Amino acid sequence: MSWTASQFALVIVGGLHAIIMIGELYPWECPFIMGKVLESKGLHLSDNDAHFVSTVVHNAGIYNGIVALGLFAAAKAGTLPVQIALLAGGIIAGLFGFATLTKITIVQAILSALALAVVVWS
Repeated sequence: MSWTASQFALVIVGGLHAIIMIGELYPWECPFIMGKVLESKGLHLSDNDAHFVSTVVHNAGIYNGIVALGLFAAAKAGTLPVQIALLAGGIIAGLFGFATLTKITIVQAILSALALAVVVWS
């Protein structure tokens, strides 16, 4: 079986989601990504608040792992409707992240999903 450009692109974006998952899960007490967001916003949390927020970030990490697996499965199966559904979800999640978290989310999520959508549809 020879792989198409869209399948390679899905694997690359799936890999990015896997990396994000790791950043949202480790280190356990204060995940790397959580630390960066708090630092960029100049926020300092109490121990109780930090524990609660890290739990939410861990949950997001699990979801990013699920997205990565879905992208890998879509790349393997090569089914266009599944690829498009995952890309649409990525674009929506990127817009939400852009509105609620950091502005860099626009580059990481939306533009990568849009670029991938172009590859998938071509």
